[in-house]
Amino acid sequence: MRKKTITLRTKIFILVFSLLFFIVAGMSVVFYSIQARETSEQVEKLSLQTAQTLSFMPETIAFLNGHSDRDTLQSILEQIRKRTEAQSITIAGRNGTVLSTYESEGALQESDSRSLIYGGTYVVEEQGINGESIISKAPVLYTVENSTEVVGTVSVEFSKQSIAVQTAAQMSNILIAAAFALLVGMIGGLWLTKSILADTLGFEPAKIAAMYKRTIDEMRLYSDELRAQTHEFMNKLYVLSGLLQLNRYEAALDFIQKEVDNVTVHQHIVFKQIKDDLIQAVLLGKTAKASERKIAFSIEPESTLTAIPANVDVHLLLTVISNLIDNAFDAVKESEDPYVSFLLTDASPTLIIEVADNGHGIDENTVQLLFEKGWSIKGEHRGYGLFNVKEAVNSFGGMIDVLPNEPNGTIFTIYIPKEGGS
Repeated sequence: MRKKTITLRTKIFILVFSLLFFIVAGMSVVFYSIQARETSEQVEKLSLQTAQTLSFMPETIAFLNGHSDRDTLQSILEQIRKRTEAQSITIAGRNGTVLSTYESEGALQESDSRSLIYGGTYVVEEQGINGESIISKAPVLYTVENSTEVVGTVSVEFSKQSIAVQTAAQMSNILIAAAFALLVGMIGGLWLTKSILADTLGFEPAKIAAMYKRTIDEMRLYSDELRAQTHEFMNKLYVLSGLLQLNRYEAALDFIQKEVDNVTVHQHIVFKQIKDDLIQAVLLGKTAKASERKIAFSIEPESTLTAIPANVDVHLLLTVISNLIDNAFDAVKESEDPYVSFLLTDASPTLIIEVADNGHGIDENTVQLLFEKGWSIKGEHRGYGLFNVKEAVNSFGGMIDVLPNEPNGTIFTIYIPKEGGS
């Protein structure tokens, strides 16, 4: 199963989205923490101020001394509770008198002791009406002549749950800004992707890398072929120079004529019958390499190619041709009269490539292993040529035949449908 690749557009979008999401989320958490702390501090101040204000009210002092109307004070406390949005307000006296805005009026709490004993004003966090709460305590002082005593305490309670709700409400603007920043970032990421793809002519990085590698491989191939041609021509010039120095002019003319005839035949087939510059270059290079290795390499006169089929990648076709010929050259290096023939024809609905050699042949049990990646009898770091041939032919929807070449050698035949494989 072919591994699914992720496009550059998707990669950049995911990267930008993830980066912005974590930045925005992190900043939102920080802002929420700061806002929650500030809200809590404001609630504590409001609670403490409210408790202190109520503790100084004459109505409160009078109530604890039994000189004030309970209903009137109850109404005042309820109004203050609503304005401050407190959970409850409670006045508790030493004598057991209790007045609260909450339905159930409780007695003095353990946390009231500091206020009653020392006359202190403070804030505590403890279990309240609806769970954890912030409760401010303020003592009610009663002065008679030169004596002052604590007659009770005022408690103002704010639920932490209500504080959280208030903080969340204040965070709405921040969340809207965060969502806007995330949206702008996503749009910027899409624009960046579009800009990069425009610079790369729409090619994905993997495609660019493959094209670059293919170009390097082709340059290396052409360089090797040109080097082989140059070396072979130099050898022939040395032979011709030696014949001339020995005054063997007829032998020199005969040598030149044979070379001209051989080159003329090959060039006629290559340039007149095969209409593709890249394949022409490869065949000329292989001809020079064969001559250098003293291998009789012939291009069959029936060879013809009018155009590369639309379903065939010319660069992969070059891989097939080059590897098959090189494999044949290796197969005949120990033959007494090494011979390799090449045929390329598109005369039928199928593009046919045939390479035959007179090497030692291939054992029937070995044929299935020939196209396995890394398998070779030539040593380590070999066994990739025929594997690449198989991969290329499969991409064309073609097939490969390997048959013995009587009396010795092997014939590789490639069949590639011109209209594309199934």
